[in-house]
Amino acid sequence: MRKKILIVDNLEDMLAREKTILNRVSFEIFTASTGRDALSLHKEHLTDLMIISLDLPDMSGDKLCTSIRKDSDLRQVSIIMTCNNNIDCIERATHCGANAHITKPFHSGQLTEQVTKLLSIPQRQNYRVLIRISVKGTFSNEPFFCSSCDISSTGIRIETDRQLAKGDLLSCSFFLPGFGKVITEGEIVRTDNNGDTPRYGIRFRYLDPASRNGIDSFIANRSEQKI
Repeated sequence: MRKKILIVDNLEDMLAREKTILNRVSFEIFTASTGRDALSLHKEHLTDLMIISLDLPDMSGDKLCTSIRKDSDLRQVSIIMTCNNNIDCIERATHCGANAHITKPFHSGQLTEQVTKLLSIPQRQNYRVLIRISVKGTFSNEPFFCSSCDISSTGIRIETDRQLAKGDLLSCSFFLPGFGKVITEGEIVRTDNNGDTPRYGIRFRYLDPASRNGIDSFIANRSEQKI
């Protein structure tokens, strides 16, 4: 059965612009522009997840969330609250019964992370791309090639015979199908030497918004192909 998501926020432009996890065909998406419409849709369909803006034209998002949590027939739903990045809005978003909140403006990776967590669905499959890694360290500055075994908008996992250590800083360059070249810096945060070829988890230290969106789109496209 497909998961039901109700969006009570003006996210249509972002969803049309970017490939997010919400574009997957395994979801049934409903939209509402007011709190009353949202309540009506949720009563009819008993959605699994609601994404609610704190600012709604007829009632505030925190009031809508509180109302849902007080109703025994409606309360079993995960709720993500979106709000402006100021103390008052964040305070309201975190004390109304929502499971999580995201401050605006936000990128699709943040939304994907919360949706996958709250719906307990796989965020991504493993994707292989050829990567050129240049180690920034005192022991060597020579570039080398390796293979990735997993990629996300926060980091990448690689397989290589090159001996690396936790804390090593890397300069990474790789070509992402459908997007182009990605250049970023990373840090080794995890090592696994139990297999035939050592694996290392790299956390991106900085990834520009365009590259982040490119990786999110790449993952979303591959996910749709596997459904």
